[in-house]
Amino acid sequence: MKTNTLTLLTLPLFAIIAVPGVVAAADPIVSFSTDFPGGNLRVISNDGATADVAPDLRGGRDWFYWCFQATALRPGKVTFRFPEKVAGFLRGAVGFQGPAVSNDGGQTWRWRGSNHDQSSADEFSWDFTAVGQTMRFAVTIPYTRSDFDRFVEQHRGNSHLQLSVLTHTRLDREVPVIQVGHPGDGRRAMLITCRHHACETIASFLFEGVIATAISDSDAGRAFREKYVLYAVPLVDIDGVEAGDQGKNRPPHDHNRDYGEESIYRSVQAIKVLGTEKNIRVLLDLHCPTLVMDIHQRFYFVGPSDMPPQNESVVQQLASFMKSELPAGAPHGPVLQLSPIDKEHHKYCSGYFSTLPGMLMAVTLETPFAPRKAKMSPDEVRSYGAALLRAWNQVTIPTVQAGIDPEAP
Repeated sequence: MKTNTLTLLTLPLFAIIAVPGVVAAADPIVSFSTDFPGGNLRVISNDGATADVAPDLRGGRDWFYWCFQATALRPGKVTFRFPEKVAGFLRGAVGFQGPAVSNDGGQTWRWRGSNHDQSSADEFSWDFTAVGQTMRFAVTIPYTRSDFDRFVEQHRGNSHLQLSVLTHTRLDREVPVIQVGHPGDGRRAMLITCRHHACETIASFLFEGVIATAISDSDAGRAFREKYVLYAVPLVDIDGVEAGDQGKNRPPHDHNRDYGEESIYRSVQAIKVLGTEKNIRVLLDLHCPTLVMDIHQRFYFVGPSDMPPQNESVVQQLASFMKSELPAGAPHGPVLQLSPIDKEHHKYCSGYFSTLPGMLMAVTLETPFAPRKAKMSPDEVRSYGAALLRAWNQVTIPTVQAGIDPEAP
């Protein structure tokens, strides 16, 4: 190739002279990794002190989950900048309590805290002080299979907790299921499901609080086991959880849109069988809503208002008792956002169970990610799960279906 001498001679002097010991402005300060359970990020550019990044959608619709590791190649402050629109919401990639951060390889996490006054943010910064310093950052506090395994290990030897395998996924991962208590003696069968959408991690800490209280020797635990036998599926979309998928709106549909006539996910197929075999009478499906929409910064119940026929009145009781049991610092609510059942409801977990014979309640509880001023550490969210279990013990379910004995197992 022929050299253009004129162009070369007219270049500014600083552009062609390298100064020893000076780092070019475009040299990255950090390297990225998502090679761990729950990892997710798409790196658009990594130039100097600014890295343009985005959630990795992996062929799905726009959503907001991201989780990555950054390792310092040199000291310096890095700004991680997301697209202005994430999940269709302006400036919605970082929540109201900032990113979740971990400096020990994901063993422990905390909310960094917000450094912005606007309703939401599309960037955050971190000052790396030494070569090799490694940090993990996430839009939410992560929760994967290893976290669930730690929970189970903490309660090893508890006779009220039984762990088994519900089914295996297409990737041959085990889908665990917990049983609390024993059927018989008029106990009703209750089912709790969690993580139909892989990215909704805060619901898992609520789940732990419910289970820990149900298996405890507290008054609440004993009262619950006298009336109920509980089956609980902690990681419905375990493949998505481990891969770090969004999970929400996965094509052709996600796990919580798979309860129609032809279910395509093995875990959903197994949950439907479990519902029939165990004669499930109560269904509670745990979720998290969007990240920054104002109406999603509180606890709320969604699902059919008219199926089972007494559903709305039972859920109203549960919401009222839960509100009185929640400790100071909890998010606002719960409030009810139920609606008459339609054909779309039948595709959802709570909608599917609401129409089964003998059902007494079927509902979804949404737990917000990190509202302003709310206390949302893992332990605090677990305490909200304990409040939920105590509230449930106070609910009275009326007899409404002719020919059905609500006290039967």
